[in-house]
Amino acid sequence: MNFYYLSSCQTLYSSLLVDLIEKSSCMNIVSLSFDELSTMEESNDDVFIILDLKNQTDKKYKHYLSIISQKKFNFKEILFNVISSNISKDIMKYPNVVGAFYETDNIDVISQGVRKIMDGEIWLSREITKEIIFSYREKQNGILATSVSLTGREKEILKLLSLGASNIDIATELYVSENTVKTHLYNIFRKLNVKNRLQAMMWAKGFDFKEDFL
Repeated sequence: MNFYYLSSCQTLYSSLLVDLIEKSSCMNIVSLSFDELSTMEESNDDVFIILDLKNQTDKKYKHYLSIISQKKFNFKEILFNVISSNISKDIMKYPNVVGAFYETDNIDVISQGVRKIMDGEIWLSREITKEIIFSYREKQNGILATSVSLTGREKEILKLLSLGASNIDIATELYVSENTVKTHLYNIFRKLNVKNRLQAMMWAKGFDFKEDFL
């Protein structure tokens, strides 16, 4: 598990934010540029990329996507300075978001959220979750739940995932190993045609499943 603060230039805010996250997570946060990200050696470890949306531009966004599309990393994005009026646009365009914080979130909220993310959970406010569900529902309104063929175990895992359970929580609940959960999640993602657990969670929450499905 590695944390990186991606920025083209260091500011007072970025320094304070990095210091806060380090204290909350007891992890070393490495500040790096886009060029440094593009030259990183590939690894199987989770790579958490901290992005400050206040300093983000279309050019930086496209540059970031071009880099991660070429790298075989387990990229996970944590977004800061999300604006309430632009939730869907800010979040849905990033492929691997595991956490999002408003520009008004205080130290306690950030500390709690970072710890949850480190435990394998997704940190999104109710408002953000609702906005994403509605946005995802609009884009996926042609998909029928009955057209997806999931095994009984996959249905159980998808239901737990929709409730916000982490891999460890699911493994404990179903008395299986965490590796087994990861294998089932891979199959679920493939069948639902989604890229990550956030999209799978939105898929599950965005549809009214019949009792015999879940």
